[in-house]
Amino acid sequence: MRNKILILTVFFSLFLLIYVIRTDDIIKDADACLCTEILSNDSFLDNKNKMPSVKNCIDTFEDFENAHLKCIKSFKFDHPQIKKDSLKSI
Repeated sequence: MRNKILILTVFFSLFLLIYVIRTDDIIKDADACLCTEILSNDSFLDNKNKMPSVKNCIDTFEDFENAHLKCIKSFKFDHPQIKKDSLKSI
């Protein structure tokens, strides 16, 4: 029984480690704002072969416009409540 628990623990730990390593390199939508900065800079785009972050941004968002749209959508804006005074006429 002890060996079975040990084997299951090792298997689960390896699975978890592989999952974390594979998902760590993926650019998420929260990184879209950083990618807008990267994709708007021509010197970064010229050296995209030397910089893996630029290549990852291009692979994920394709261009500046897509990254910018994802960046805008990531912010939650609270619209102010408009109070209307019933005594004033427009």
